[in-house]
Amino acid sequence: MKKRPEIYIFLFAIIILIISIIVPYDSMEFIFGKGLRPLGFTSLYLCPICGIIGSIFSVKNKNYVFLFLNILLIFSFFFTNIIGYMIY
Repeated sequence: MKKRPEIYIFLFAIIILIISIIVPYDSMEFIFGKGLRPLGFTSLYLCPICGIIGSIFSVKNKNYVFLFLNILLIFSFFFTNIIGYMIY
């Protein structure tokens, strides 16, 4: 069985992104302060870091589908902004 860390990294980032959408806004003010919300923290820091690491493993294992998906994770902040502006 060949190890595929890019799959697990991608799934981890997506699960964290979904959890940050569900978490209420004011639940983490004691950690991040009043400026950064959980969705902003995840889409600005965690998802791009996971996307870069997953992209490296995807190139190494020649898995181009997950390379594309991990590149989308890198730009997740911009996608959440676009979706947010379309909703409001």
